[in-house]
Amino acid sequence: MRFLFLHKFNSYWEKKIRELKQEFPNIEIIFPDKKEKNIFENIDGIIGGFISKEELSFANKLKIIFVPFAGVEQLPLDELKERNIIVSNAHGNGKFVAERAVAMTLSLLGKVVRFHNDLKKGIWHGYTVGESIYDSWSSIQGKKIGILGFGAIGQNIAKFLKPFDTEIYILKNNKIDYLPENVNKVYYDVDEILNDSEIIFLTLPLTDKTYEIINKERLMKLKDKYLINVGRGRLINEEGLYLSLKNNILKGVALDVWFNYPTADNKNVMPSNYPLWEFDNVILSPHVGGYSYHATTAGIDYTIESIKNYLKYGEPLSKVDFDKKY
Repeated sequence: MRFLFLHKFNSYWEKKIRELKQEFPNIEIIFPDKKEKNIFENIDGIIGGFISKEELSFANKLKIIFVPFAGVEQLPLDELKERNIIVSNAHGNGKFVAERAVAMTLSLLGKVVRFHNDLKKGIWHGYTVGESIYDSWSSIQGKKIGILGFGAIGQNIAKFLKPFDTEIYILKNNKIDYLPENVNKVYYDVDEILNDSEIIFLTLPLTDKTYEIINKERLMKLKDKYLINVGRGRLINEEGLYLSLKNNILKGVALDVWFNYPTADNKNVMPSNYPLWEFDNVILSPHVGGYSYHATTAGIDYTIESIKNYLKYGEPLSKVDFDKKY
């Protein structure tokens, strides 16, 4: 079987691929110098998360794509479905993305970044300058937590936050007859869970159904609530997010996913078309929840094990549902 490697290569990939080839010496893995059209010919599988419709048209023997991360909205899913090409994404870094989400939340409610930046300038907060306790930092303990997206990331957020005596609410599409671990209540209506939650986590994939699920109308109703997004930037209406902060509706926002991203030609890009960074109740993070040593290696480990499972049994560890697009 011939695999085309189209992901960023590093020493850990080298180690794991060497182990893979020791177990399966008959496989071939091609590392192209350039992403040219002819490299897609006679390829059985791809390791990587980016291929265009045009490139796919040259992959006449392609059977499966192993994406070493969770998101697949960048792939030509309709064409892949039509050709019955399997897409297997990786879920190994979910607990690390969840850790990042919780860290940003504690920093947001704790006003860690704001107090740090002020103190560097000699500006104090707290009892030493007679500041009201109502203007100080807030505790996460006892808070009502709404999680939209209860996959690996959402489940770990619930696990990490439950020891803080929080109430954990989750949103599900389909009815279930049990209460998942660490969960206090299951919701089936977006507006109901938003209304009842004090801190809202977005961990959803980006699909036709989830695009701007937090629309402008909903944002205007999130008075004194915190919004944390580690899913995809376009889960939130961008203009509405800005207006909700400008009009003191949202109490705070922490974002690790964005509306604009750097390109090969322009690495200095502002993450939003609106100046969200002007508000001191916003935490900015450059989409690194799944990009650390532990998170990256976990994703690689999962991908390699998925490839092994496919080579042994004809099935990867996970398969994207083309109708759901995740």
